[in-house]
Formats: sequence, C-alpha cells, structure tokens
Amino acid sequence: MSRVATPPTAQPTPQVHIPREKIAMRAYEKWVKRGCTHGHDKQDWIEAEQELRQEYLRQSGHSGPRR
Repeated sequence: MSRVATPPTAQPTPQVHIPREKIAMRAYEKWVKRGCTHGHDKQDWIEAEQELRQEYLRQSGHSGPRR
C-alpha cells in the first residue's frame, strides 16, 4: 500500500486576542471618516479587526506574510 505525501501548507497565523472595544472604536472611526454613511458596518468591523490584528502581531514581533 502506498501513501501520498501532502505538501505542507502555509504557516497558521498566531491567534491574537483583540478586545471588542478596540475593534468597535476603530470601526467607529472608519464610519466617521467616511462621513457617517450607513450600510458599511460589517465591512468597517472586518477591516478594523484585520488592521488591529496586524498591529498586534507587529508589536509582538510576529511577522505576517509579506506582499
């Protein structure tokens, strides 16, 4: 019986706990910057969370994927 070797996948991203209050504040700042227009709350939240995660990882010395 032969086995198929699976190539290694990308390194998993280290888990970082970001307080909800910080995400909410960043999303709120994005909303205000856009002129308080409605309909982008989910996108603002996702972007805020991604930005904060990158900042936390940079501060902790983890380097993310380089582009």
